[in-house]
Amino acid sequence: MYFRKKRKRETKATPTPVPVPVPPPPAGPDLISQLPDSILHSILSLLPIKDAVRTSALSSRWRHLWKAAPLRLDSSSFDPNVQPPLNLFHVIRPPYWSWEAIFRVFHSHHGPIQSLSLTLFTPSEMDRFVESAVQRGIRQLNLVASYYEGTYELPAFLLLCNSLHQLSLRGCAFPQALPLSIFPNLTELRLNSVPLPNDLLPNCASLQTLLLATSSEGPPVSISSPSLRKLVFDVDSSRTELIIEYAPNLESLMLGEETTCFCKLKVLDAPKLQLLGFIHANFRAVQLGGTLIEQLEEPTLILPPIFKVNATPCRTNTLFSVKTLAIEMECYFEKAIPDLLRCFPCLENLDILKYEGNGDEHYLDKGIWEEQGSLSLLNHLKTVTVKRFCGDQCDVELLRYLVVHGKVLHNITLLCSRHISKKFVETKKRQICFEKRASSDLALVFFRDAKRNVHFSLWNDLIYY
Repeated sequence: MYFRKKRKRETKATPTPVPVPVPPPPAGPDLISQLPDSILHSILSLLPIKDAVRTSALSSRWRHLWKAAPLRLDSSSFDPNVQPPLNLFHVIRPPYWSWEAIFRVFHSHHGPIQSLSLTLFTPSEMDRFVESAVQRGIRQLNLVASYYEGTYELPAFLLLCNSLHQLSLRGCAFPQALPLSIFPNLTELRLNSVPLPNDLLPNCASLQTLLLATSSEGPPVSISSPSLRKLVFDVDSSRTELIIEYAPNLESLMLGEETTCFCKLKVLDAPKLQLLGFIHANFRAVQLGGTLIEQLEEPTLILPPIFKVNATPCRTNTLFSVKTLAIEMECYFEKAIPDLLRCFPCLENLDILKYEGNGDEHYLDKGIWEEQGSLSLLNHLKTVTVKRFCGDQCDVELLRYLVVHGKVLHNITLLCSRHISKKFVETKKRQICFEKRASSDLALVFFRDAKRNVHFSLWNDLIYY
């Protein structure tokens, strides 16, 4: 006798209900098109010119709106490598078709011009664009004309433009005879490979920001401006001289990474200067008020440079106003750093950019910081930031000096160019004698260095441009 196993009752799977598609709601009224023209013009002015023109295909309401919106036109946004539409009568790409497109857009537009950027146009084409832009209240203008032989001379009507606030020039030139009052409302001027006339700055009554860049050797650049607040100066392997003769309101002087390697710097009268840098450790000559530090002998592969300090009686022997200083340091040229720091007794923020090459510790004068005693800035220095910190001996000796003697030092930020391990942090803390810090509030922070680090944001544009 045996028992048969009972078969399990099979259950039929319940079919999954198929969702019934919900029809989209009926289209409501076009609320955006009901906005006033002034608001739509503001919206269109924020779009790239190509996108603004494309809105004319939306409806008859939008067909001509872009023509009255404030125009932002950049000729470089018209890619000459893109083939134009073909038709039955013209199947060959015309030369410089993109420039023709720019002309059509520019002359079809009838509203004000917010900004205009022109690159590599002929002088006659430049004049046509600029004259029309001046008549229509141009505020921002960028001209790049270095493609052609010679230079493009700025027309006289541009110099008297009342609406212009920002001007950027490259490969251009100012006329030899300048009017007594030029650019009445210009606040920012950028010059790249453009000679600076001596009588330009004193006649720009509203100028606050000046950016100068050059790659060719030329005469000394003299700055005399009662209104200037910020100056950026960058030279590339050309020997020249920058002289701040009279700048009573200058607050910021920013120099390219290696500018002071080639350029002599003289700051004669800038009583409100608060931010200065970069000054390279291998600078040619730096005069701050009555204190002149100059290189007597250029460095060789065997001997580091020799610097001489001359101080003459002067009301501004040291720059008491400077609160933030940036230096580019290479161990080979470290001898000049103590004398440089003496010029800034009230310094509060010190930013150090390390040289990307080797530390060259075999050239290092190892007792340099122990011989300095107490510098005046140690009573005021609050923050120190080191970019590209690798922990070599010259880094350690400088930080040890600041840690042990900095009475009000609050924060040291080290942006490391290598992997940060717990052992590395503990080793560097021990080497810089962190336990013997003069300020009980001092914090030592390590970060992995990034290309455009937020902790070095003041100087990123000078390093990565």
